Amino acid sequence: MIIHTLIYRFADSVSDEQRQRFFTELKDVALGSGLVSHFGYGPHHRLPVDDNAKGMTANAVAQFACRDLETLRTFSELPHVHAFISRWRATVQYEAAFANHADLLGLSSPDTPKEGHAMHHTEHTVTVDAPADAVWKVLVDVEGYARIFPPTQEVVILEESPQHQIARLTVDVNGEIQSWVSRRDIDTTRKVIAYRQLENAPMMGYMGGEWRALSIDENTTQLVLTHDFKPRDPVDGKVAGKFTYAEADDMIKAAVERNSVADLGAVKEQAEKAVVDGSAA
Repeated sequence: MIIHTLIYRFADSVSDEQRQRFFTELKDVALGSGLVSHFGYGPHHRLPVDDNAKGMTANAVAQFACRDLETLRTFSELPHVHAFISRWRATVQYEAAFANHADLLGLSSPDTPKEGHAMHHTEHTVTVDAPADAVWKVLVDVEGYARIFPPTQEVVILEESPQHQIARLTVDVNGEIQSWVSRRDIDTTRKVIAYRQLENAPMMGYMGGEWRALSIDENTTQLVLTHDFKPRDPVDGKVAGKFTYAEADDMIKAAVERNSVADLGAVKEQAEKAVVDGSAA
């Protein structure tokens, strides 16, 4: 396990409320990524010697844990992590120092995810006999997913801009109606939609990925769907109160495989039909 330690010196102008909001949002970013297993923060406890210390003396500290250095690197490169940092740098004044290290005191929690709790990555693809613009029109119409993806019962947009969508999906999962909230970041130029669950499905620890519409020629598109996922960590040995971690892992992997093929086929059918009907323009 790798511990990422952050030592902060906030300016005197930063209020306690702002500092609390900073760490609350940082916690949401970290744990919401599915790459960080543990997170904690608190004040630096001053000693009299701090008043004459040379260099920066902290007034707040945070730590989080990742399975390994590669997982930490992946987290550090996430676009919304950089967006969080940029937004707060423009809002409040602070200095920060960082250190990546093993659990030097051997205090790791026994329930820290082990190797078997690794994130899965899958990629599925299909060739669509339609221009990339026609495929893209299907992908960005998230409310239309309830029409073209049979398991999807309803999609309600909660927030939307040209660059993003936040929507609540209600889906039939193996005969059980489940609901979750997903964020979709839209890159129209590259024709890529990056999605991730903000409010996870009951068995899910993390779910995210991308839709990519890659133009082969003016009439053909390579459609790619990726998933990065892992089950929720078990509580009292059970995921969602029902399954062992291995059972939940197998069920989610099977569902991703089954749904990826079906979803790609549905988008392909819809885009190709639009070309035939003349509604793709």
